[in-house]
Amino acid sequence: MKQDAILFVDVDDSPDGRYRYADPHFAAARARGLACLTAALSVHGRLPRLYETSDNVYFFDTLSETDLLDLLERLGGQYTIRAIFCHAGHASARGQVGPIVAQVARQLGLVHGCADAIATCNNKFLMRRALQKRQLRSVPFALCNDQRSLAQAAARIGFPLIAKPAFGAASVFIKKCSNWAELSAHYARYLHQHGEAACADFYGAAHTLSEQGEPLRDYIPGRSILLEGYIEGIEGTVECAIVDERVHPMLINEKLILTERSSTILENLLITPPVSFTEAQCEDIRQYAKDCLRAVGMTNSMVHFEFRMTEDGPVAIEINPRLGGLYVNAALRDLAGMDPYAFYISLLLGDPPASPDLDAHTLKASHSRQRYAMLAIYPEESGTFAGFEGLELLDDCDGVEEYAVQESGGYLNADIEEHYLLKCWVSVDDAAHAHALHEHFRACLKPIIHPLAEA
Repeated sequence: MKQDAILFVDVDDSPDGRYRYADPHFAAARARGLACLTAALSVHGRLPRLYETSDNVYFFDTLSETDLLDLLERLGGQYTIRAIFCHAGHASARGQVGPIVAQVARQLGLVHGCADAIATCNNKFLMRRALQKRQLRSVPFALCNDQRSLAQAAARIGFPLIAKPAFGAASVFIKKCSNWAELSAHYARYLHQHGEAACADFYGAAHTLSEQGEPLRDYIPGRSILLEGYIEGIEGTVECAIVDERVHPMLINEKLILTERSSTILENLLITPPVSFTEAQCEDIRQYAKDCLRAVGMTNSMVHFEFRMTEDGPVAIEINPRLGGLYVNAALRDLAGMDPYAFYISLLLGDPPASPDLDAHTLKASHSRQRYAMLAIYPEESGTFAGFEGLELLDDCDGVEEYAVQESGGYLNADIEEHYLLKCWVSVDDAAHAHALHEHFRACLKPIIHPLAEA
């Protein structure tokens, strides 16, 4: 008798496993009696990691619909594959796994997200273009491949502006530039150092963008860079659940502290429910998130939507076709009463919660009197991480619900991307309490970083 199973397609070769995405979903699937399988490219560089939580691991040669379909046909003798999924936000150098998995699931008659929408969200240039076409609030933007196009676009957009890869993760090579000298220097550094990022694979593969009536545009990993008008305002996120085409903005987080490094912008402290947005603004944020997700065509997904609240209303920063990082999972659990992993598995299996139930989760989160903070500590200097001094503080600190420390070892470049040496989920009274805890932890918890020469 065949066993019911789900299949996760893993393309994450990053040294620390940038997103441990399969594991919690596998736990939710096993609770429903399903076998949990992993498919990976035969050249996958982190084989031991694949076997940690999978019941079986299978390999294929190229990241293509054909190879995945061939693999699934082979698995059909032993398993009934009930769902196939991946980390849809990972645009690998070997191909965009999200759209490929969505297309394969569609051909097999399984629940799937919209492949075109996933591709649009992963490419921030296409995301901006989709919002522009629907005349939704956005900013000027341009995709540039050399110094000449960079200068022309900067002159049109104006300073300050944001420069960042059109594809990417971990806030890699993102910089607010106030003048041409800063922008030119940032682009030169990106050209020279883009391969040093731990998540360099997320830049994706070279391809040509085209659309009827518009000129062809080449996307070249490590060369193409996106310019966007700078958005002035308080930054936040909306965590959304989408069933078919129905968008449910489950909760809103507010970013209390952001810090700029030479080539990255870090999120140090967030609070939820937010403290700076009025109820009317929160409703505007939810509606705007819905409008943007409909504009890009997202379906059947968890989405991490980032925005800034301007004088004219919210403006999108990014639309990520995945569950948010840090402790978004805990925020959904503790504020909305929703297990995002169990929800997504139910969605993939074709029996998601009904809309009234999801609306009840949203209402529960928005009316919560208990606030929570997400705190993160990043390396102040580049080098090899060897743990923390004073970590016992967290075990004795009231309010600390969860925390996690990055695995030791491996070189970290502190200037070009985010590295969560420590992340915490803490119950707080208000923003002042969250700020005080953040300062206390920064003062008492000392990351041990060995410079490269001592590594």
